[in-house]
Amino acid sequence: MRDQFLLMVLAASALLGAGLWAAFRVEHHRERREQRLKTITMNAPADEMLGSSLRRPIPRGGRVRALFSFPAGLWVRLEAAFAAAGNRIRLPQLVLTGIAAAAAIGFAARFMGFNPVLVIGLGGAAAVAAPRFLLRFAQRRYQRRFLDIFPDAIDLIVRAVKAGLPALDAIEVAAREVAAPVGTEFQKVLDDTRIGIAMADALNNAADRVRVPDFRFFVASIVLQRRTGGGLAETLLNLSTLIRQRRALRLKARALTAESRASAVIISIMPFVAGAGLYLVKPDMMSLLFVDHRGRFMLGMAIVSLLLGIATMSAIIRRTLR
Repeated sequence: MRDQFLLMVLAASALLGAGLWAAFRVEHHRERREQRLKTITMNAPADEMLGSSLRRPIPRGGRVRALFSFPAGLWVRLEAAFAAAGNRIRLPQLVLTGIAAAAAIGFAARFMGFNPVLVIGLGGAAAVAAPRFLLRFAQRRYQRRFLDIFPDAIDLIVRAVKAGLPALDAIEVAAREVAAPVGTEFQKVLDDTRIGIAMADALNNAADRVRVPDFRFFVASIVLQRRTGGGLAETLLNLSTLIRQRRALRLKARALTAESRASAVIISIMPFVAGAGLYLVKPDMMSLLFVDHRGRFMLGMAIVSLLLGIATMSAIIRRTLR
């Protein structure tokens, strides 16, 4: 039993890196979808930007060189994902989460009397899924916090631009007056420009960190205004109004799905309440679920079915809120 548990933890740790790489492949596809908008803010001519955005980049040196550069590329993607979560999650937290999830799932599977090979497989799957879920949760929370403050920051920049300040000075005002995380990201943009990085590149780097489409539109508006001129204040004011309307629509959707979410919570709690009631009435009958290996198997399958049902309801609710 002890050797099997140790083997399970080692296998889960070995699979953790592969799971993280697979998770950040999804981010790579998302970046490709945003490439068309990002090329607008690049310094190259329009024809060259269009051609580069339509061509798929080919790594130099072939597959062998790409294979040797895999750890560095993985670390770059990890750093970008950590930045998208506000750097509140780092690699040690992901590793500890994966090991803890693998140990918990492996112990539960072993308690149910599963085959050791299946126990190792379930532990490895938990080690891959748990860090990914934690990182996605931190990123969504950071993006929600950003979007809650971002319209106020845009309004402040609009007032500064109408008062006659340049765009960079208006961003500096917003960096001083607006709370984190928006003010922090604007301050990073200012720090990049002070060390010689072009303003367009600094804004693009911030958009890559935040990963919010509304901020990408903000970056495109500022860079286009610096190239072609025009009314920046009116454009940003329209963007602020659009962001507020989308936020109000999301809140309305959450209100409309409140009944479904409450039903999901009640359905998830009821099996435990019913089980506790039956244990008080018939303790001998309920004890078979913990003593007999067939009872443990049935109990484990019931918990797995409950978790799958919760995941399905959560996916349906999230799809409704989009």
